[in-house]
Amino acid sequence: MALAFYRWRSSSQAFNGAYLLPLFHAIEQARGDGAYRQLPALAPASSLATDDAPLGPYAAAHLIRASYTAGLAHTDALRRLTAAGEVDPTSPWTLLRGALENSATVLWLLEGPGRAERRRRALSL
Repeated sequence: MALAFYRWRSSSQAFNGAYLLPLFHAIEQARGDGAYRQLPALAPASSLATDDAPLGPYAAAHLIRASYTAGLAHTDALRRLTAAGEVDPTSPWTLLRGALENSATVLWLLEGPGRAERRRRALSL
């Protein structure tokens, strides 16, 4: 009985995600032909390429691209659920947490105070 009441109560309260519309618009801009637009390839002479040179398969650029794409995917999933009217009481917070954690990972990797710290952070992941 309690589960039936919970389902009724949660389904009768519409999710008002109007505050997320600017974010949803940005996510729509990041999509093209049914897929997310990837970050551009790493420029060989860039600072990040220099950071990554000794890291081999543990390059920060790979982690940054993966985290960026995961953040987009979480946000886009919330956009699609909202558009379909299928948002339950917990999915916005779960999906936004995934988006925030992945976005924070990107910033954490890029904003290390120096080359050695950025390398250490990439290797720690």
